[in-house]
Amino acid sequence: MRRIHISKLALLAAALLVLFAGNAMAGVVFDLSPTNNVTFRSPGAGSGVGQGVLVGATGITITDMAFYLNMPSGGDLKFMIWDSTDANLLFSSVLSGVGLSEIPSWVSSSPFSFTLQANTEYWFGIIADNNMDVGYISTPIGYSANGLTADTGGNSNYSTFANPTFYNKGGAEIGLQLSGGGVPEPGSIFLLGSGVLALAGILRRKMN
Repeated sequence: MRRIHISKLALLAAALLVLFAGNAMAGVVFDLSPTNNVTFRSPGAGSGVGQGVLVGATGITITDMAFYLNMPSGGDLKFMIWDSTDANLLFSSVLSGVGLSEIPSWVSSSPFSFTLQANTEYWFGIIADNNMDVGYISTPIGYSANGLTADTGGNSNYSTFANPTFYNKGGAEIGLQLSGGGVPEPGSIFLLGSGVLALAGILRRKMN
């Protein structure tokens, strides 16, 4: 009975260590907070904005994105991830029934999982089907955290909520938060798990 108990403990430890490695960076990993500047967006052309982010040498998986905004009249929001050229929409998620006060606040998407590849730039966008005010930084600050760096080359502008398209870039940075966790290297996880399993084998032999 004791041999089985030790083996189960070792296997449980391996599983917990792998989970810990995969979630070591859970939480907000990028926080480009806006100043008091707000840009008004109305439905149709010019109704959405986006902020570019360059990923460093290590990829990272994000599970949430948030923009600093308010929608006094309520409505739906579409969160988007575009490629480096803003030509291809890689991900979108709609948050329905948003009702906010006149005071801007961080509004998060529904949870998702999207892996940002190393040495790649992405544009994170938000577009509404109703009037929206979005917080921004008029003088780009080049914010960087956890290997993610804000693009200072201007924010993206998008049109048409139902089928968003990119149409130009402006000279500002959009308030953006990204949450998630680091992507552990498969080799590191394998070595970690193998080590714990080897320990379980040694314990079993000693008990025989």
